[in-house]
Amino acid sequence: MRKTRIVLAVTASAAIFGANAQAPDPVPVPGATVGSVSVRVGEQSLTLPYRLMEPSEAEPGETFPLVVFLHGSGERGTDGDSALKYIGPVLATREMRTKHPCYVLAVQCPRDRTWVEPGPRSMNPAMTEQPSMTIRGVMAAMDQVIKDKPIDRHRIYLTGLSLGGYGAWDLAMRRPDDFAAVVPICGGGDPANAALLKDVPIQVWHGSLDGSVPVARSRDMVKALKDAGAKVDYHEIKDGGHEAWLPAYLPETAIAFMFKQVRDAVPQGSGPDRGAKQPGDQ
Repeated sequence: MRKTRIVLAVTASAAIFGANAQAPDPVPVPGATVGSVSVRVGEQSLTLPYRLMEPSEAEPGETFPLVVFLHGSGERGTDGDSALKYIGPVLATREMRTKHPCYVLAVQCPRDRTWVEPGPRSMNPAMTEQPSMTIRGVMAAMDQVIKDKPIDRHRIYLTGLSLGGYGAWDLAMRRPDDFAAVVPICGGGDPANAALLKDVPIQVWHGSLDGSVPVARSRDMVKALKDAGAKVDYHEIKDGGHEAWLPAYLPETAIAFMFKQVRDAVPQGSGPDRGAKQPGDQ
């Protein structure tokens, strides 16, 4: 398999805790590219493995959607394959690769870090001025894929579950112009910054009896978005627990929602052309 390496020097602070998810049962996705992305923060550096699924067939000049996936805390580690655990098998079937050919990027978070700092379960996480090192790694990998691969810039999608649900809210609010759709699942975000996403199609999933991430985290974000004038497709699973991603990632639900969305225009200065400087940089 091909191996690539991306290096980006930036300034940020790290997060170190996470929400709970199931323990990983990694199964390699056939044909997924193995790679790593490195970020530097002052004297600190961090290298994250990733997996990149690619379309099985491509015609010259053809472009494809990109799905950016953020896994949960149970999939943290260094093996790389765990990062694709829940989204990979869904989009890797012959039917889905024919119906929705796309690139799927899944960066893996180390076990001693998180995408963002969720904080106490009783509170919404406050969006920090600067992204975490791990979110910076996702940004760097995403930008490099957009630069190197035939990506349809009007069809870049972001989704994440549990710890990755927190990360999806955070990344989406930092770069709202990049995404045609965002699907956070059983995560939480900062309602004070929800208005940044008022023009982005969003579908939210959460179990009403979630014992790991309180359903109030999604309810608060949905309310804040609606107060800002956004249209949100909210799916609260009655008597559902933490595994809201199982019904969400069925082909006819969140997957279908994402692939229906197309951005009308790609803003200048977005994506890899903006360079290493990210929101919150000084």
